[in-house]
Amino acid sequence: MTTRMPTAERKAQIVDAAIKIIGEKGLREFTAAQIGREVGIKDGSIFRHFKNKNEIVMAVLDRLEGVLADTIPPLTGDPLKRLEEFFMARLETVASQPGVQSLLFSNQLSHAGGEAGLKRVMKLRKQGRQFISSCLLEASTKKLIRPDLDLTDILVLFNGAVMGLLLIAQDDAIEEPIEKRAAHVWQTLMSLIRK
Repeated sequence: MTTRMPTAERKAQIVDAAIKIIGEKGLREFTAAQIGREVGIKDGSIFRHFKNKNEIVMAVLDRLEGVLADTIPPLTGDPLKRLEEFFMARLETVASQPGVQSLLFSNQLSHAGGEAGLKRVMKLRKQGRQFISSCLLEASTKKLIRPDLDLTDILVLFNGAVMGLLLIAQDDAIEEPIEKRAAHVWQTLMSLIRK
């Protein structure tokens, strides 16, 4: 028998299940039946909490926005230190939450959420790039990074490092914790760009 729980808790369970299903199995498995199995309720019960699957997708995007906003440090202090905090927080957050990586680096949510979903996913990606760019611009202005480097190239390297670390961790291609490898990668990036 299914345990009755408060609506807010059940909705959170459904959103977590949707993240896991879409992120790990893809849209084909994003069904009310699959969500019900994951949560342990009848699939029809899902629609007591959400009007339809699109509303679930929007709730998933709400959750991702909140999770990713928590990785952005305050805009004070050394811009390279701020960038390091962001780098480590993003890696830890995405690596520790099943499905989030796939949702961020694929178009699964864009397809599931239609035009509104696409706009929100693009906005999430853009916010991260803008934060990185603002830190790099400030670091350049303060002459903390090499003047011969293009800031867009550094942005690409930064994003590539995050994606690469997450992929090798997902594939169990590193034996050490991702945080330890991330610290090494960060030091390598800094040795390349710091003045």
